[in-house]
Amino acid sequence: MNETNRNHKNLWMGLGIIAGFFIILTIAVGVKWMNNDPRLANKVDASVLKIFPHPIAIPSASLIDKEGKPFDFNQLKNRWTFLYFGYTLCPDICPTELTALAGLLEQLREQKVKAAHGVLFVSVDQQRDTPDRLRQFVDYFDASIQAVSGEESELRIMAQPIGAAWDKVAQFDEHGQPDQNNYLINHTTSILLVDPQGRAVGVFPTPHDPVAMAKAFTTVVPE
Repeated sequence: MNETNRNHKNLWMGLGIIAGFFIILTIAVGVKWMNNDPRLANKVDASVLKIFPHPIAIPSASLIDKEGKPFDFNQLKNRWTFLYFGYTLCPDICPTELTALAGLLEQLREQKVKAAHGVLFVSVDQQRDTPDRLRQFVDYFDASIQAVSGEESELRIMAQPIGAAWDKVAQFDEHGQPDQNNYLINHTTSILLVDPQGRAVGVFPTPHDPVAMAKAFTTVVPE
């Protein structure tokens, strides 16, 4: 083997070792949170609650709450949060999901769960969802539910890292022109579980059964 081939071989061996190191490091980081509590891996029904391989930090964004005040992202700290993205004029999905979330809160009250928790509804329809409309909507289901909205760019800052997505679907008037005030929004329907450090740690996929969700939550959350 000449010197050039030997150098190439050593180079590829070195790169392979480095790549292997980073793969091992990635796996170690990914399972660290789960290893902190083995129950997460073997006691939770993944059809009810899927635990993320590692927590995802939720960035702060400039949003307004249902009282018309700036939302303080520190409110996501020191408690568990059930996070849902939707909009008040959603014809069927959002009312169904808010009913499930209200039912979940009732289940946790009945079980006298001590771990601090709450629901945050994030409207992705900043054009129509005023604070007053947000308040009326969520309070109908449970007055303890927090609700926020904001500019599209700010909402995207918060949503992008956790995979929440939405897309406006235009409706047309009698002349076949898009109606700027009449549209639907396709959006993520899963409910995220946010830990007391403000990090998304799992997701409740649809369908949402309040009893099953409460059982999963109390399994993974220490009192």
